[in-house]
Amino acid sequence: MSAADTLLLLLLFAVAAGLGWFFARRSANRGLATGPRHVSAEYFQGLNYLLNEEPDKALEVFIRMVDMDADTIDTHFALGALFRRRGETERAIKVHQNLVARPDLPREARARALNELAEDYFKAGLFDRAEQVYAQVARGNAQREQGLRGLVRIYELQRDWEKAIGAMDQLVSISREANGTVVAHYSCELAQEALGRGDLLAARHWLKRAQAADRHTVRGAMMRASVAQREGDHRLAVRLYEQALERDGGFLVDVLPELRRSYVELGKPAAFEQWLSNAIEKHPAWRPGVAFAAITDGSFDDSVTRQAIVDFIAGNPILTDILETLRPTLETDGGKDAAVRRISGAMRRIAKASPRYRCEVCGFSGNALYWQCPSCRSWDTTRPVTKFRFEAMLDARALPAETARKH
Repeated sequence: MSAADTLLLLLLFAVAAGLGWFFARRSANRGLATGPRHVSAEYFQGLNYLLNEEPDKALEVFIRMVDMDADTIDTHFALGALFRRRGETERAIKVHQNLVARPDLPREARARALNELAEDYFKAGLFDRAEQVYAQVARGNAQREQGLRGLVRIYELQRDWEKAIGAMDQLVSISREANGTVVAHYSCELAQEALGRGDLLAARHWLKRAQAADRHTVRGAMMRASVAQREGDHRLAVRLYEQALERDGGFLVDVLPELRRSYVELGKPAAFEQWLSNAIEKHPAWRPGVAFAAITDGSFDDSVTRQAIVDFIAGNPILTDILETLRPTLETDGGKDAAVRRISGAMRRIAKASPRYRCEVCGFSGNALYWQCPSCRSWDTTRPVTKFRFEAMLDARALPAETARKH
């Protein structure tokens, strides 16, 4: 038994002592001497079964107690939570089903018991049952918010985004929470599904819905730009990609190559270079991100990105030392520019071997951009990784293998 479970049982013992004193006092006033002692004895008997790892016997005792006295309802909620936390969902379900079945259970307690039952089903992976019970809770008043939150969680897991939008809209109406960002993501998910089946009309519809839900949505702007590229409207794509970066420069590594591509398709590579120069002047903090994007993409060959890469190398002692160490060999093959290109190539090789994205909440990392972290289920917390793993760079296998090549 875990320390937390043991602590909970000790607290239940303390509650039992308090209930025993309360019942004894109440019974003395009413002239009832035997009933409370019987209830208290069964309570301690149930706890004893739990301590002896006999949960089925404990469950039988506690369920019988609920049939006898509604004053111990909170204790049974604690018991159900204990079973669920220990992974004993079948026993937790029995506790909460028994509470729900009581005809004399107060309305608030019944709503709470239903919500706990839905949690049991969810923990057990019985999502259809959990959805039914959460929906029942959401139709009431006492636990409506909890019921709607449960439905949202299930719809997200099942990727039923339209239902998720409906449940979230109801939740916003009663909680007054600003969930426009999440609703925008639901709409973007629907747009992504539409794009997957080639339905551009539906995709545009959902992207408009995303923009209406959150006019600052970065994902929405990036997706609209991608659609514009697909349709050959590179002028619109440029505007939307630039808009996305103004909203969040953290996505430079994803957006910058696509933005450059649209400028090139318009026959305006010089305009891209000028825009990038102005952007770095306006947002100096973008310079490392520009360098990282240029290094990892490998197709940039303009003066602005070259200077950003040089500054990036100069600003890192490890890279500077590597450059100085290799300078005698590299400069004979084409000077400083060649040295920078080769070190950039080595860094690109390292970046490709490292996770590209990382969740800022739980640390989950991978090579795909998940707008909802698959680990902690948070939205908008996964960001591009814009730092190199320099311990890998110091591995003798990393840099020489790249610098040995001729470009």
